[in-house]
Amino acid sequence: MRILILHMRYHPDLTGTGPLVTQLARDLAAEGDEVLVITSAPHYGQESAAARYSGWLVHRATEDGVQVWRTLLYLRHSGSVLGRGLDYLIYTVLSTVVALGAGSRDAVLCIAPPITVGFTGWLVRLLRGARLVFNAQDIWPDGLAAMGRVRSPFLLGLLRTLERFTYHVSDAVVVVSEGMRQNLLRKNVPPEKVTVIPNWVDTAEIRPVDLPNDFRREYGLGDSFVALFAGNLGFAAGIEQIVECAAILERTAPEICFLIVGEGSARDSLRKMVHDFGLKNVRFLTTQPKERVAELYGAADVSLVTLRQGMGSLSVPSKAYAIMASGRPLLAAVPKDSAIRQLVADAGCGVCVRPEDPQALADALLQLAGDPERRSLMGRRGRQYAEANTSRRAATQAYRALLSRLTTSRVSAEASGGQER
Repeated sequence: MRILILHMRYHPDLTGTGPLVTQLARDLAAEGDEVLVITSAPHYGQESAAARYSGWLVHRATEDGVQVWRTLLYLRHSGSVLGRGLDYLIYTVLSTVVALGAGSRDAVLCIAPPITVGFTGWLVRLLRGARLVFNAQDIWPDGLAAMGRVRSPFLLGLLRTLERFTYHVSDAVVVVSEGMRQNLLRKNVPPEKVTVIPNWVDTAEIRPVDLPNDFRREYGLGDSFVALFAGNLGFAAGIEQIVECAAILERTAPEICFLIVGEGSARDSLRKMVHDFGLKNVRFLTTQPKERVAELYGAADVSLVTLRQGMGSLSVPSKAYAIMASGRPLLAAVPKDSAIRQLVADAGCGVCVRPEDPQALADALLQLAGDPERRSLMGRRGRQYAEANTSRRAATQAYRALLSRLTTSRVSAEASGGQER
């Protein structure tokens, strides 16, 4: 198949979606498919594009059998809605022009956010005859409204119109949880159009690492009880509750060290909170290289997953799979309708508490800190579950099977003189 993938993040960006899209593209190429990825210049956690892409509107390369075309982003912002929106707009315009000039494709896979990739995919479908698969990693604009990031009725209305249009023109819509599927069904998306393909983890890359390890020694973590949050420092996660939890425990449990690793739109506000509280038990590190991710998770005694209230059925933090693969227990402060709660229950790999309740998070941390045998058991269960149920190959093959089915139906329709919808 000739497959086009549209997504803003790709290797070497290290957010949850960046590595996943990279692995998917490479696995499709390894099956013999011709894969073109149109993405943006690496920018996660940076104020500008990497120097090697400077001066290029579109940078073309072939990496591991995948054609990768990167559009340039010029903007500098610190997580503002306006700045992020302008980034999305520039990517949408450039990726649309580039995609339409890339020749015919059998299928186009659009991975959101931003939801505007659906518009680009529709034009490719319309003008190049490709089948369109829209993958919603998060449900927008519901998430923006739930977080209060967009309050303008006009803008929300515009985004909801684009959302409905995207679902309507797509040949298939992929979501990563059953809760997200139910969200789409309530919006009258035909059930036969919606497929659930959960995200995954590469258990060969992220594996259990014994304590103490080199990462702990290098960063002077010593004998501290390390509570780790690693990943995108975005507003959806509500990471403020971790800082508030640290403020509760600083005097009563100084042995607990909160390690926050990553970049994102909420980073500066989190640092300000720590400064204003005068906390000494919170440390920040930048996103770690891919080669050190196993060590990073292995340096933790427990890893944290958080979501804001209202985000449970709209987002599934993929870091949960990495935590399980690392063989460490998971402590999740997530809403009752979050898929993470069901995952933790099914795997027996951790504890869940109410979101945005720092005291509940602190109580759970103290209990886990005092019970190493329980932590060890949870870690083993998580690893076993990850190996058996969150396989990279199974997930990427599910995408390929869906794309193949749609492509085959297109070819059959053309051969019989059928008309496209």
